[in-house]
Amino acid sequence: MSFIHPTEQQIKEFLAKKESGPIVMINLLKFKKESEEDGKTGEDRYDRYMINVAPMLERVGGRLLWMGAVDGVFIGSDRDRWDRMLLVEYPSRTGFFQMISDPEYLAVHQDRELALETSVLLPAITVMSAFS
Repeated sequence: MSFIHPTEQQIKEFLAKKESGPIVMINLLKFKKESEEDGKTGEDRYDRYMINVAPMLERVGGRLLWMGAVDGVFIGSDRDRWDRMLLVEYPSRTGFFQMISDPEYLAVHQDRELALETSVLLPAITVMSAFS
């Protein structure tokens, strides 16, 4: 099963939570091997999506904290294998939802859709800062 978009229920639950300051969206991504449209890989399309989304992310006060290629599974099974992981911080749930609802974002979102076989987005709030 492929997960690219949130369900209506997931959107309602996300927006119903109390604003608690910044939120980090943990993105787990599995790319399509090759796009049917132009032969570009899913990774190529996702990179283009990221370049186009960067100014929108900045406008809502968000920032990319970290992005990396997954190098294997240390604990888990092969079904837990992802291609890439991103940590993206937004100033609030509202800021995140504002960005993904913007018509400009929706226009470039097609590259994300064409890039991904499946994905998981996990909203996370801070419970502890880095150790001193």
